[in-house]
Order: sequence, then structure tokens, then C-alpha cells
Amino acid sequence: MAFKNDIPGKLMIALPFFFAVSAIIDYSFTVWLAGTKENLIQNEFSPLLVYAVRNDLLIPYVFFTILFYFSASYLVLKLLSRDEKLFYPASAILVLLSLAHTFGGFSWYFRSEAYSNAILAISAITIMMAIFLSGWAICKKKNVS
Repeated sequence: MAFKNDIPGKLMIALPFFFAVSAIIDYSFTVWLAGTKENLIQNEFSPLLVYAVRNDLLIPYVFFTILFYFSASYLVLKLLSRDEKLFYPASAILVLLSLAHTFGGFSWYFRSEAYSNAILAISAITIMMAIFLSGWAICKKKNVS
């Protein structure tokens, strides 16, 4: 690691853990607050979650999703840990994704269009950051070569 301190090492574990926990919060509140299976299927935004609920695959779906979230985010941060200018923005993207997941679970409680729009805004900001970061990394690589 090219950093002067061990903050990236701690973030490489903490952020994927936070991301996985945010998914647990999201799915737990979604299932609990939806009330019935039919209500969840009718009103859920995620087509994968709807598919899992329809086919009684919720527990394996959540388990593998959480495992994927942790593993993928850890791997991405590990790969980006060599470049401080990419590592911290990628960390911010993971934090925003985690917040969107956490707030998404609570949307079943608030059931407000403004609240749902705020979650969509967080998601849109995250996507824009990821696109900008990807473009910036490509331009940076071209300038180095």
C-alpha cells in the first residue's frame, strides 16, 4: 500500500462489512414491513428480490447477495488500494451504496414519495460518481502511457 497510515487497511474491512450489514438491514426491514408476501411482490422495486420471494428463495438470495457484496467490495478496494486518488472516491461510492440500501429498507416504513425520491437521488449521485471516477481513471492511464 502506498499510503502513509493504515486507514485504507481498516477501511478495506469496515466498508465491505458496512455494505453487507446495510443489505441485511434493507432486506430485513423490507420483509418485515411489507407484511405479506403478496404486498412485497406487488410493491418491491427490485426484480431479483421479487423473483426470490415468488420462488421461496429469499434466504439463499439474501445470503449470496451479502456474500457477494462483501467479497466484491473488498476486492475492489484491495485493487484500488495502490492509488490513493482512486481509493477514497471508491470508498465514498461504497458508503453511498450502503446508505441507499439502509434507507431503502426504511422506505417500507415511511412510504413517502419524497423519501423514495431521496433514495433515488443518492443512487443517481452514486452512479454519476462511479462514471466520473471510471472516466477519470481511464484518462489518467492514457496520460501516464
